[in-house]
Amino acid sequence: MRKILYFVFVFLVLASGFYLFHVQKLENNSSTEVKNLFVDTAVADEQITISRRTAIVTATERVKEAVVSITVIGTRLVAGRNPLFEDPFFDFFRDFFPPYYYKQRVVSLGSGVIISPDGYIITNEHVVEGGDTVKVTLPNGRNFDGEIVGIDKRHDIALIKIHGQSLPYAKLGNSDDLYIGEWAIAIGNPLGFLMEDVDPTVTVGVISAVHRTIKGRGERVYRDMIQTDAAINPGNSGGALVNSLGEVIGINTFILSQSGGSEGLGFAIPINTVKKIVNELRKYGYVREAYIGVICQDLTKKLASTLGYNKSYGIFVTDVYDKSVKLREGDIIEKVNGRKIFNLGDWEDFTYAVLPGERLKILVYRNGKEKLIDVVAKELHMDHVYIKDFGMYLSTLTDPLRVIYSINHEEGVFVEEVEPGSLGQRLGFIKGDVIYRINR
Repeated sequence: MRKILYFVFVFLVLASGFYLFHVQKLENNSSTEVKNLFVDTAVADEQITISRRTAIVTATERVKEAVVSITVIGTRLVAGRNPLFEDPFFDFFRDFFPPYYYKQRVVSLGSGVIISPDGYIITNEHVVEGGDTVKVTLPNGRNFDGEIVGIDKRHDIALIKIHGQSLPYAKLGNSDDLYIGEWAIAIGNPLGFLMEDVDPTVTVGVISAVHRTIKGRGERVYRDMIQTDAAINPGNSGGALVNSLGEVIGINTFILSQSGGSEGLGFAIPINTVKKIVNELRKYGYVREAYIGVICQDLTKKLASTLGYNKSYGIFVTDVYDKSVKLREGDIIEKVNGRKIFNLGDWEDFTYAVLPGERLKILVYRNGKEKLIDVVAKELHMDHVYIKDFGMYLSTLTDPLRVIYSINHEEGVFVEEVEPGSLGQRLGFIKGDVIYRINR
């Protein structure tokens, strides 16, 4: 009997031990699973956090503190309307009473980019046009009076200077090294202070195209522009177009739109062009104009065949008016600094941004052979006179001017500049006009 009880006791002890071991194992497994669940969730959260910090976020953080809001206060002349002449009965008397003009206070808003620690700011010329007072506001709320160092209407660039300590500034990139389809980030201040916030906004798209030429308002032609589908809205003018490395590759300038808002057709001035303009404005206060010394035309298939030229690109040199240039009449210009020249528009786009003293390597086809020629762009000197009554600067019409502004007249004087609000402006004169006949 005792033997049986002994075996029963041993069995119960072993069974209890097995039961307790099994329960403990289940508890440990459950605890491990819960612990692993928390670990896996933490890892996932960390991975999501890392994924949120994309290249676009990083690039934006590198630039946005240097994108400022610009408020420009100025005056402009506005044509007054006499209600008397709204009645057709008085049409006969209209010519005896010239229109009158009055000054109107104007406030315009735009964006700008600080490009140096000493406070130089890039924006568009049309942002500060006609401005008497310029106010600059940083994203952190600091306010400064801005001084206009210089403007270039031709390229729509203005340089502003502010004086302050510990100013943020953006890194400038290389707009000659762009890929169609790469990320493009537009940073600016749409609608300015109407948003009641000085923080810039960010929109994202891609580089849609490069080397675009667009006819703007008035006499202005925008050449060699960067096209992007990143949304650019009113107030973004002068802001930064940034690549995924956080480098400024362009200055946002305008959009093409039927609605007035962004429709995916935004345009920016390449930063390499801007760099050259800024250097000119800092050194001279204006931008010198340059010329190459030749007149060219598009190359027709018939002309190319006659010359034995079988490539799909190139333009024909019809005249060389600067005999010191090594180019010759009859040359076919194939490339400039390695860039193919397909037509006259490409040539004008390239030379548009060339400054005096720049060295160009021009590949030409001459007498059946290719030849690489070094050409140095020369400064276009204009001896002008100021016509005070009209507020106009006039200069002698020269061959370089005829080429640069596509002028066909042999005689006349060139309208170099027309002051805002002057009689010349009210009469309709603009830069680039040629006066070749008076009272005839």
